[in-house]
Amino acid sequence: MKKISKFIILAAVAFFAFLPALSLAATKKPFYYAGWIPFWKQQTGAHEISLNLEKLKELSPFSYEVKSNGTLVDKLKINEGFWPGWLSAVRDMNIKIIPTIAWFDGDGIDALLSNKKKRIAHENAITKLVKDQKYDGIDIDYEAKLAETNPYFSLFIEGLAIRLHPLKKILSCTIEPRMPVSSRYSQTNTPEDYLYANDYKILNKFCDEVRIMAYDQGLIDIKLDVEKGDGKLYAPVADVDWVKKILDEAVKTINPKKIMLGVPTYGYEYQVKWDNGVLIYERLRSHTFVQAIERASSTGRTPLRNSAGELSFTYTTSTWVGGVSPSLNFIVASNQQPAELASLGNGSVLRYVSFSDADAIKQKIDLAKKMGLRGVVFFKFDGEQDPLFWRVIK
Repeated sequence: MKKISKFIILAAVAFFAFLPALSLAATKKPFYYAGWIPFWKQQTGAHEISLNLEKLKELSPFSYEVKSNGTLVDKLKINEGFWPGWLSAVRDMNIKIIPTIAWFDGDGIDALLSNKKKRIAHENAITKLVKDQKYDGIDIDYEAKLAETNPYFSLFIEGLAIRLHPLKKILSCTIEPRMPVSSRYSQTNTPEDYLYANDYKILNKFCDEVRIMAYDQGLIDIKLDVEKGDGKLYAPVADVDWVKKILDEAVKTINPKKIMLGVPTYGYEYQVKWDNGVLIYERLRSHTFVQAIERASSTGRTPLRNSAGELSFTYTTSTWVGGVSPSLNFIVASNQQPAELASLGNGSVLRYVSFSDADAIKQKIDLAKKMGLRGVVFFKFDGEQDPLFWRVIK
């Protein structure tokens, strides 16, 4: 009997000692996975998602768009075809439907949001859309905003929050990445001297989640260009070192539990040339993972892991593509010519492809978890991600 009593006492002590761990596990917030489904690949994207719904928390069909007068345009045709039945099935899995409204006209955004009457009407139209369609919320992706639009965009976000939150709807705010000024500009100005279109304090206060588009890096980080691109080809979609800089800036003001890290599933192809100490990159096209692998195969190349953590390869062609938009031209200094260009034959043009695969994606997921973020959101679900993609979603 004494032995039994002693056993019970020891078991009780062990149980109560374990309670703090149980409590911690119970209060630990989940890590969310979300993603955008582009309207131009809606069926293939939806099909692949259907096979992995249990791994996702939110889905954002992409996208509604906006006319200059504030009228919403349904590029998704979300009340037609497979959408109604598919969205109903997704809701049955307790996955939140948060469609994206995308707008990329900085002047148009400023003209509408700076007009109080039009801004309020736009807020009401968005709220009506969410209510009528029974969405769980809305994702605002207004890009290329002017710095002077900052106060009006802030009022717009506040106005949406005031309307959506009493309805228990989610306000998701998708924004461009912001990195340290010293990594963006060579000038010696202080960070306070620069104007931004997004007010991080306002976003933190009124947005339920802030999705940071940590991709399309290219040659934007002058420090990483020097560190990793001097004498070597370097034009990543999203170097994990660059992503860390972006998140370090964001968490200074935005609650990490509101941040969804935007992670790319694609890549880009550039034509590259050397001109007396300068590397010139011209971005030609985007590639899904499948397209990049097919391009590598057709040119007899094997993609290898690069210094940005992505896969990349080069190939040569006899065709130099002219007329590339100035906005897609990038010029960086380099003390030495990359070997791939030095060995280039006369009349040959070098192409460089860098793209995201499951390993590159896992690096970002691990970083987001380490920094205690709300989760990650993928751009994009188009049915052409790395086949190993879903294995890293844990």
